[in-house]
Amino acid sequence: MADNRSGPVRHADRGAARSGPTTHWTIDDVASRAGVSKGTVSNVLNGKVHVAPATKARVDAAIAELGYRPAESARSLTARKRPTDFDRRLDPSLVRLTTVGYVSVDFTAALDRLPNREERRLASTIDKSIGGPAANVAAIAANIGGPYAVAASLITAIGVDQDSDWAAAELSSRHVDLIVPPDRREGRINRALVLVEGDGRRTIVYEPSRLGGVDVDRFLDAVDPAGLTWCLHFEGYQLPAQAALLSKARSRGFITSMQATGLPADWLHKHRDEVFGRFDIVTLHRESLDHLDLGDSAAAGIARLAEQAMAAAGHWPRVVVVTLGKDGAAAVTADGAVFRAPAVPVSVVDTTGAGDSFVGCFLAAWLNGCGAEESIRLACAAGSLQVTRFGAQEVRPDAATLRRLAGLASPAPQATATNPTTARQRQGTAP
Repeated sequence: MADNRSGPVRHADRGAARSGPTTHWTIDDVASRAGVSKGTVSNVLNGKVHVAPATKARVDAAIAELGYRPAESARSLTARKRPTDFDRRLDPSLVRLTTVGYVSVDFTAALDRLPNREERRLASTIDKSIGGPAANVAAIAANIGGPYAVAASLITAIGVDQDSDWAAAELSSRHVDLIVPPDRREGRINRALVLVEGDGRRTIVYEPSRLGGVDVDRFLDAVDPAGLTWCLHFEGYQLPAQAALLSKARSRGFITSMQATGLPADWLHKHRDEVFGRFDIVTLHRESLDHLDLGDSAAAGIARLAEQAMAAAGHWPRVVVVTLGKDGAAAVTADGAVFRAPAVPVSVVDTTGAGDSFVGCFLAAWLNGCGAEESIRLACAAGSLQVTRFGAQEVRPDAATLRRLAGLASPAPQATATNPTTARQRQGTAP
C-alpha cells in the first residue's frame, strides 16, 4: 500500500483518580488543582485577560492532568486567540475527531402514515432535536468513552438566531466543540421537517442553507496534528465543495474520512478515483455500489471492492465500509480482507440518524485501534440502537452497552499508548 503512515492506535484512558469514561471535570476542579480562582482559570481559557506566565503554567498543568474540557454554549474553539492551545491541553494520546458539515434543527413528527394531499393528520408527538450528519457523527463518537474515547469537534456554520444558540449549547452538553469563526456567524440555522411513519420510515423536508460557508481551510492553517491521531471527517453534503482541500489535509498529517450521506450520485460516480485515492476511511451505502458500477448486488459490489483493493497500485483507503441497513454492514480493508457484521434486532421507531450513529461509533473504535471486524460489530449495535428513539442523536450509548449488544467480551481489553504495534496487529487493522 502506497500510504505508509501508521495505522490507528488504541490508547490508555486519560484522567486522574476520579476520572473515568463518564467523568466531567468542572472549572472548580481545575481551580482547586491549580490553587487559583475560577476567574483566573476562565482568563486562561478565553485568552482575553493577561495571566502571569507562572500562574498560567499551573492552570495549564491542571487542565492537562485532569483532561478538562470546558462546556461552551455559543462560543467556538476558533474564537480564542490561539485555537490550537486548547487541544494541546488534552492528553496527546487521546484520539481527535473533527467532522465537517452543517448543523440543523430538526422538527420530528410521529405519524401513523404520511398525509395525503390536502389532508390534515394528527401527530402523536412533534419533537425538536439536533440534526445534520456531521453533528450526529461527532455527538455519538464523543459520548462512547473509554476504551474508544475521542475528543470531538465540528467545523460548521451557525447563525445568530436563538435556535443557533440552542444548538450550540446542546452540542456542548454532548461534548462536541464547535469550530465557527465569529466573523462567519450570520443568518439563521438550517431547519428540517422529519415525518416518521409507524414503521420507522422517514421523509425529510429541508431548506437551502442560509448560512455562510464551512471554513475548513482556516482550520487546516490553525492546527498542527503532528504526534496526534487526528481524523478529519467529511459528510457527503460538504464533499464537493471541500474536495480541493483533501491533499492539504493529508499533507498536514490528518487521517481523512468521508461518508456518502448527502453526496450527489453523479459526483460520486465522476470522482470515484478521487474518493478512493485521497481518503483513508470511506463509508458507503448499499446504493453507492450502484453509483460506482460495482455490481448488480451488494455481495457482488463488496467482492469487487476487495478485488480493487488488492489490485490498487497507488493509494487505497485503509478501510471501505458499506452499510446495508437491516442486513448490517461489511468492511473491506486495504489488503482485500472482507468482514461482515449483522444488525442488532430491535423495534424500529425512527431510522433517522442510524447511519450517522454507525459512522460515529465505527470511527471511535477504529481510530482507537480496533480491527475492522470489531469496529463494524460495535457500529452496527450503535446504528441499531439509534432507530429505537425519535431523533438522530437521542441514543448516545457508552462502550459497555455497545460491547454487550455486539456480543463482545466485557470489559474491553485495554491497550497502551506505549505499544502501538499491538493494536495494528489486531485482525483487520491496516498498517
